[in-house]
Amino acid sequence: MMADGRTRLAWRLVGAVATAFAASMALTWLLHERMTSGEMRRLVDNVFDDIAVHIRERVDGRMLRIAAAARDRVLEMRDEPWWGDPDESSRRLQALAGELGVDELCVADDKGLLTHSARRDHVGVLDFTKAEGQAREFAALLHDKYELAQTLLPETMSGQVVKYVGVWIPDGGFVQVGASEKTIRNLARTAVTGLTHGWHVSGSDGGIYITTGNGTIISHPEAGREGGQWRDPGPDFNCARRDIEGFPVYVTIPRRTAIVERRVLVGTSAFLNAAALVLAAILVGLVISGWVRAQVRARRAREMAMAADIQENAIPRVFPPFPDEKRIDIYASMKPAREVGGDFYDFYFTGPGRLAFLVADVSDKGVPAALFMMRAKTLFKNLAQSGRSLADAVSEANNALCEGNAANMFVTAWIGEIMLDTGIVRYVNAGHNPPVVLRAKDGSAAYLRSRPGLVLGAMPGVKYRTGEVALEPGDELYLYTDGITEQTDPHGELFGEARLRAGLGGGDFLSRPETCADAVLALVEAHAAGTEQSDDRTQLLLRWRGRA
Repeated sequence: MMADGRTRLAWRLVGAVATAFAASMALTWLLHERMTSGEMRRLVDNVFDDIAVHIRERVDGRMLRIAAAARDRVLEMRDEPWWGDPDESSRRLQALAGELGVDELCVADDKGLLTHSARRDHVGVLDFTKAEGQAREFAALLHDKYELAQTLLPETMSGQVVKYVGVWIPDGGFVQVGASEKTIRNLARTAVTGLTHGWHVSGSDGGIYITTGNGTIISHPEAGREGGQWRDPGPDFNCARRDIEGFPVYVTIPRRTAIVERRVLVGTSAFLNAAALVLAAILVGLVISGWVRAQVRARRAREMAMAADIQENAIPRVFPPFPDEKRIDIYASMKPAREVGGDFYDFYFTGPGRLAFLVADVSDKGVPAALFMMRAKTLFKNLAQSGRSLADAVSEANNALCEGNAANMFVTAWIGEIMLDTGIVRYVNAGHNPPVVLRAKDGSAAYLRSRPGLVLGAMPGVKYRTGEVALEPGDELYLYTDGITEQTDPHGELFGEARLRAGLGGGDFLSRPETCADAVLALVEAHAAGTEQSDDRTQLLLRWRGRA
């Protein structure tokens, strides 16, 4: 049995260690995946930032050259007689914008007012020095002789996405040209074609691709592969897209490529290995503690079973106990609420023609109560059979139980002694439930009320009084513990003394003592209606048959 238990423990330990390292591997995989995804996003952002610089440089250079050409033409147009006519100048500037391949072309004077434009409705409307947003930036060209290029932004007046560049005019003012995304792609396509040749990202299979609006590749990591149509690389790649200066740009990274820094990987692996060892230690500890608890429970169960056997063998179980004694019938039963109960009963001869009998209830339950019960039972018997009077025997038992009673346990007991020739019963009640007297003459049942003494084991030096009751032939005494009367039903109502007396009355229980005890238990079980037994149920019935 022990070998089987150790084998199971060994397998559980192996399983705990395997579980810990499996959990560590799973956690390692998840963390590395998250770290890799984070590194990929960071790398993609950096790549887009780098390529955006190169694309903007080429687009800005192309548009600034167009703006400079437009300025030279404007300087020539200012000498024409029609330059002062807003309608004619707008028409001429519109033709020039078409010739240069831009969408907008306008001229501002040295005060920052838009005086000429390819759009007639803009003339005289916009003052760059007072404008908001991107238009106000061009007011700097009125003082500083340099060029200005903006990124694609929503245009101030129309809200359309437009890229504007401007160049200063030597005698004051500036020329501004604007282009939409589509126009920029037409103007700068040749400028960005082949820009990403040889640009691989995280391995030879990753790269940067620039396309037109309809997906035609104009820049491929491998030279000579432009002109094809962009296709999604599939689930084996991490692919991201951004529109930079009107050009769709794609960055692809193979998912199999490890891009986490070695320092981070080593640190993470060390941490996870330590976590696996800690988890393994915890799981091993749990397995061992569970095994120890199981062993303790099994040992406790064995001890409780042994204690129950000892208790069962310590109280009389054979009935009738005195087959040759015709003057009395006696029967007792005990049904513990736990494996080991705190109730007990006993009966024995104390002299010629005298029989002592008792029922007692210890204040606690389980093994401590059983040990205290055994001590009390032995004391009662030894003192009762010593020739002392019943009251003296109970008083001395009380004194002995008070000694060394650190747990403050006590016993309630009803102890009687019957004179077998006369049916006279002398008794002492030490804080116990009153017994029921069953009269054979009329079948009545009545409690034997008396002033109870103090419970045993609570205080030394207590003197106990003796009561007396006379039995007629056929009369019975029914002794019990509070596990009978205090049993509750599902609504919490007690069985109670009234139900007990009513059940015992009427003479139906006077056939045999064991029949009476079984009938009472049946009544209590019916009242409980499935409610858990809360206390030990102990009964003792003694019938005096009369003088032999």
